[in-house]
Amino acid sequence: MEVLERLLNISLVVATIRTTAPILLVALGGSFTTKAGIFNIGLEGQMLVGAFFAVIGTIATGSPWLGVLCGVAAALTLALIFALLVVSFKANEVVVGLALNILAGGLTVSLMKAIFGTRGSIFGHGLVGLPALRLPNVKDFGWFGQIISGYTPLVYAAFLFVPVLILFYNRTRLGLYIRVVGEKPEAAEALGISITRIRYVSSLLCGLLAGLAGAHLALGYTTMFTENMSSGRGFMAVAILIFSNGDPLKILLGCLLFGFSDALSLRLQTLGISSYLVLAVPYLVALIALFALSYRSRPRVIQETLASMGRALSVKSNTIQPAAATDASKP
Repeated sequence: MEVLERLLNISLVVATIRTTAPILLVALGGSFTTKAGIFNIGLEGQMLVGAFFAVIGTIATGSPWLGVLCGVAAALTLALIFALLVVSFKANEVVVGLALNILAGGLTVSLMKAIFGTRGSIFGHGLVGLPALRLPNVKDFGWFGQIISGYTPLVYAAFLFVPVLILFYNRTRLGLYIRVVGEKPEAAEALGISITRIRYVSSLLCGLLAGLAGAHLALGYTTMFTENMSSGRGFMAVAILIFSNGDPLKILLGCLLFGFSDALSLRLQTLGISSYLVLAVPYLVALIALFALSYRSRPRVIQETLASMGRALSVKSNTIQPAAATDASKP
């Protein structure tokens, strides 16, 4: 009972919200490309360069908000390269995404070595994190006040983006165009919608939120940069996008699941459990969730396959019968 009380309390809820914010931002960014019909596996790299250049910008200017702008600009540059190769030159989106992820990892390590003469992590050097917002009179709300106060602005923005994107996809012309391009590109062309332009816009909007996610990871979640500090969050966002199909509400639920498992794994470290096992908890939870979702969809896939086979057999029998009748009528 004492162990459960140490694990399951208000602090775990607060930690879940903190760990959910960066992956929620990058996953919501990925919803733009997913809705536009692009499988963007390059979220990890965009998030990583966003984190690195947010730190560089903050050290150079002394302002965390200018650092955030630098991180967003870097992620937008990588998103533009992705769009140029995939949309304009019709390159394979998986290959391009993986290549840009590798480029981001190598680039950040090389620049860290060139600028700071070190590898591993960057901290100090006048690095300033994003300020935490303390809402007024939160003590009057008891435990609920503890949950809603004390986060950086990007944490609140991450959760606010969920209803904003729901309205965007359902109530705005650009959101409708993005959905049409992803679901029915032929219909989009018939309506005179530029598929290339919409996919470029979607890729850049994705880079914007991925850059915010990286900046929050380096300046809000922590106040430092470490090698590969995105730690697979971009790939986890891709997994969430696969089963959510870019729906913001489903993305929120998937990210909360990952955030909870990540926060729980940090708590388990205090109980003396092996760190290797603890670090595997978020990814194990994600694998179980994906397996459960794919298992639920299996009967529907089997039914569709059998229905397709039935239609094919029906067409074949209709083709054979007239041929047989023609043969029988011959003298």
